[in-house]
Amino acid sequence: MGIIEEVNEQIFPNLEQRPQYLLGIISHGVYRVGPFSIVHAGAGTIAMAIIPRNIEEIKPASAPSALYLLRTLTRSPVLAAVGFSPTDLLQLQLEKLAVNAIINPLTALYNCVNGGLLRQPSVSRVMRLLLAEISLVIKSLPELQGVPNLSVRFDIRRLEGEVIGIATKTAVNRSSTLEDVRRGGPTEMEYLTGYIVRRGEQVGLQCVMNYMMKHLVLAKEKMRRERRQRLLPIDKDDVD
Repeated sequence: MGIIEEVNEQIFPNLEQRPQYLLGIISHGVYRVGPFSIVHAGAGTIAMAIIPRNIEEIKPASAPSALYLLRTLTRSPVLAAVGFSPTDLLQLQLEKLAVNAIINPLTALYNCVNGGLLRQPSVSRVMRLLLAEISLVIKSLPELQGVPNLSVRFDIRRLEGEVIGIATKTAVNRSSTLEDVRRGGPTEMEYLTGYIVRRGEQVGLQCVMNYMMKHLVLAKEKMRRERRQRLLPIDKDDVD
């Protein structure tokens, strides 16, 4: 979360030159075999929406090319794509974010598969503290004010049930953040927990638990990367 805002700020600050984005959430199983080479490993669905160039527009107009692409993708049986309004897609994104902002950093810190977080009383307490902040931030977002049943959909207990359900279903899987830390690469923490912290600051909330969690993972990421660099064999001739 927050990638579009970053792209707009760094590449398309001029609203008149800004493209229209087609944003989606994909549940298809895929894996990469090389640059721009992806294998479709399992059927899923795609939830998509055309995102307005300016989020403050009351009735944003969609570009003909964006509408054509949306219609084309939703007509493909293999993709199982469905179009949503920007507000509905945002809620789907935030539900997924709430789950990932718990499972990803915790599995990275504890170095365990997703199912390792289950039936651990201490982990459950940490999870609830993080979700309390996440729930409050989401329910305070200005772009969601007036949405029916917002408080119910993002209630702490419901979000906790979602986390437990996903962790149970993917019990033997390793989160992407854990994989990133293990290989010494950069993580997505700035777009997971970091997004919660930033949006919290925008609405006047200090997410101290999520702030701490973000920096715990970032510190582990940095230490793991430095350790791998120390272990790399160095050719003496190259140094000279």
